[in-house]
Amino acid sequence: MPAITLDNITEAVINHGDKGKTNPRLHEIYSSLVKHLHAFQREVNLTTEELEIGRQFLFKLATPNQDFPMGEITLMTDCLGISETCVLLADDKNHGHGTTEMNVEGPLYFGALPERQQGDLIGEIVAGEKPLFVTHTVQDKNGKPLANAIVDVWQPNGEGHYYVQRENLPEWNFYARFRTDANGKLHFRTVVPGDYPVPTSGPTGSMLEQLGRHGYRACHIHYMIHAEGHPDFTTMMYFNHSPYVDSDTIFSVKDFRVDITQHDDAAEIAAKGLDRAFYTLDYTFVVP
Repeated sequence: MPAITLDNITEAVINHGDKGKTNPRLHEIYSSLVKHLHAFQREVNLTTEELEIGRQFLFKLATPNQDFPMGEITLMTDCLGISETCVLLADDKNHGHGTTEMNVEGPLYFGALPERQQGDLIGEIVAGEKPLFVTHTVQDKNGKPLANAIVDVWQPNGEGHYYVQRENLPEWNFYARFRTDANGKLHFRTVVPGDYPVPTSGPTGSMLEQLGRHGYRACHIHYMIHAEGHPDFTTMMYFNHSPYVDSDTIFSVKDFRVDITQHDDAAEIAAKGLDRAFYTLDYTFVVP
């Protein structure tokens, strides 16, 4: 190997190995990443001190905290638009074919969600929160209802908090798993989720602050759909009334936006056994 210089170090790193014989796809990704990273270092004239700051930042991203028990690596890729770009690339082949758009999973999905029955209330409704009655149909691109599809649902409460982020919230608050009926339908009770900011106590929030970016997520509900004969499908439903729907901090708001209908008639409220106005929405998922 010749003496390493600025002119040859990139190719030396790329070619140090069997040049993709063992794993061609990994070598393709690795080569491109090295080229872009080295070009970035040259472009900004990255110093050794700045590199160390970056290393410490990555370490902090991987460290669990109160708001993100798994650490903030997923959150950071979300806030950099990396997660959504992958989704856009994957969803490109389905775009325009009438399917519901894919979206990012986010950092707060957990497997083995509690299975609930049709019509169940999936979380605790407290003062100030807005009851929401949700109806969904799951079907394929030909309009055929998909019976016995598993639909995972997770969302923050009306204040914008997921249950893992606050000790006072019940376990599995606003997390649920449903199975569609013979007509591909499911329905449940929840609350209108709140907008929420990315916590500034962690490294991602600190980055947003220093860049002058707001950290707010537009209010949304997450879904993951498992239907036999179809690939698992993850998406996110946004609410048009959110002031952040056009500036969401992870850049994932596209066309899946919904309006909710308010019901404030006293007789309707009484019939639901409620003490406040409630809201409804109905949406049909079309899976690839």
